[in-house]
Amino acid sequence: MIKLLVGKPGEGKTKEMIAKANAALTQSKGNIIFIGESNESIIEIHHDIRYINISEFPISSSDELIAFLHGMISNNYDIEKIYLDGIFNLFITTPKELCKWLDKVKAMTDQHQIHVEVSISINDELPECLKPYLTA
Repeated sequence: MIKLLVGKPGEGKTKEMIAKANAALTQSKGNIIFIGESNESIIEIHHDIRYINISEFPISSSDELIAFLHGMISNNYDIEKIYLDGIFNLFITTPKELCKWLDKVKAMTDQHQIHVEVSISINDELPECLKPYLTA
């Protein structure tokens, strides 16, 4: 399952995502991963959540990010939830590319029964392909 947390830059998506990840610990039986673009949020993440600063890895495209996610899953079958904060800014440059990337993530989540939540900062109108994934 994929959920998107979409808004303009500076609207508090990171804080909301951190709160969701921390709250998920009470219900989750598997491992939770939080992937951010810096170490800025690491102190706010509960110590039982695996925090990954994606900028520490040599990833330069959305396809490499998918490969990275598959590598994590193949190494740890107990991953239940993955939170991706701000990746649109790092690896995905257009809404069209984001739609193609989400198709790949959906295939991965369906195959491995993993919940993925992604925060996206966007100033433009949302592409139609994103609307089914929006959080309430």
